[in-house]
Amino acid sequence: MAIVIGIFCFSCKNDIGVIQEIGEESLGASQTVYNVTYTYTDSGRVRNILHAGKLEQFVQDTDYVKVSQGLSLIIKDRSERESGRLTSDTGLYLKAQNEMRAIGGVIFTNPKGDSLFTDHLTWYSDSSLILTDAPVRILRADGLDLKGKGLRAKEDFSRYTILAPFGDIAVPDNLNTSNEAEEDQ
Repeated sequence: MAIVIGIFCFSCKNDIGVIQEIGEESLGASQTVYNVTYTYTDSGRVRNILHAGKLEQFVQDTDYVKVSQGLSLIIKDRSERESGRLTSDTGLYLKAQNEMRAIGGVIFTNPKGDSLFTDHLTWYSDSSLILTDAPVRILRADGLDLKGKGLRAKEDFSRYTILAPFGDIAVPDNLNTSNEAEEDQ
């Protein structure tokens, strides 16, 4: 009887090295949901609303969420008004870093009507910061079309810096009025 128990205990032992070689995703998500809407709150206030085609949560060694089949994230300000909307093909949320990565066909808009287009970006919700090193295109509500590589922005897209702007910038006539007034003097 003691031999059988010893063999049974040995055969059930998990080798952490083998598990790490296989990788967490091959072990499967701890939770998978389809066509889901999650509302995230902080101190009783809605901070963002996530719509996802497929959401998989992994909690083996690291706690992260993988979103595929499309995502839409509505970002709320402290007054619970929409301050930004992010859409992409896929996404990844790393809980420990408080970091969300949007990948593929990324579009970020703000309530003023400005739109950012890129292939990927990272949103740090704890610092309200959005970063990318990918090519970007910004179409502003006033008609200005900006292009460049890399971007640093506030999460509400009210302030941003294109890290390496390029291309021609056509300034709409309504933005040129102050320079014309100075030239006339």
